[in-house]
Amino acid sequence: MATMTAKEKKILLRLGKFGEDADWISKKQKTLRKKFAGKYIAVNDYRVIDSDLNLEALLNKLRRKGEDPSQIPVQFISSEPPRLIL
Repeated sequence: MATMTAKEKKILLRLGKFGEDADWISKKQKTLRKKFAGKYIAVNDYRVIDSDLNLEALLNKLRRKGEDPSQIPVQFISSEPPRLIL
């Protein structure tokens, strides 16, 4: 069996962290809606690191901070909870 390279380990760790932050967003929707309704948020380490009404503006802010937006969960926070239509 081949051993994982350091780069592969780093990628797997980042994927796991991305998933955990994305899950955190889902679990905290109600709380996030109170402060960030109608905005896009970026989350890292279970905290909102930036937000904006405009997606492109948020991505640019992240880049200016030295962050790679493709490595950070970014999600729109609706002002209304999702509705299920059956």
